[in-house]
Amino acid sequence: MRNFKQKILAGLLGGALIFSGAQTFAAPPDAPWQEEAAANRDGWAKYFAERYGIDAAQIEQALNNRVHIEDIKQAAILAKLSGKNFSDVLAMKVDWDQVAEQLGVSREQLKTFREQERDEMIAKRTGLDINTYKSLLKDGYRPRDIDIAARIAKAANKNVKDVLGKRKINNSWKDVAKSYGVDMKTIMPPPPGHHRGERPTQK
Repeated sequence: MRNFKQKILAGLLGGALIFSGAQTFAAPPDAPWQEEAAANRDGWAKYFAERYGIDAAQIEQALNNRVHIEDIKQAAILAKLSGKNFSDVLAMKVDWDQVAEQLGVSREQLKTFREQERDEMIAKRTGLDINTYKSLLKDGYRPRDIDIAARIAKAANKNVKDVLGKRKINNSWKDVAKSYGVDMKTIMPPPPGHHRGERPTQK
């Protein structure tokens, strides 16, 4: 059985990780991002508490106990979807597939939740109206392409659909950005550290 992180929740933290294809969700325990999480417990506790309705004190306790941030993320999602206590869910962890099954959280629930969170993150990050975003999805555009096109459109003060139309089989998004006088490094800066997910503001 493949790991739950790879099968269901890869990329949930948003940003470039959502679109990394073969890249998996897990970071090694000694990754810089994990170290930063340990050093910024209050910020992460507030972040997870606000996003998933989890008691911030429980999140902070997990961080104090050096629980990996990816496990905290997955336990928070399963707690939210199942209505169970976060700490109880976290204590169940052997394999997240088994935990989800025990909690009665289906793959379809997780898929729907993941897509909803992804859509909200892209719309918020790019300033794109959520209804416009969903309309573009229905038109067959991929989330990654909508994300990049919306960034270019915002920087160049253009219509996102016009920007999407510029992307062809024989060019790249870098070419499209350049045609509008936009520097891709400006609109999509490389993330700091090892991890590429959305991060709370550092205190």
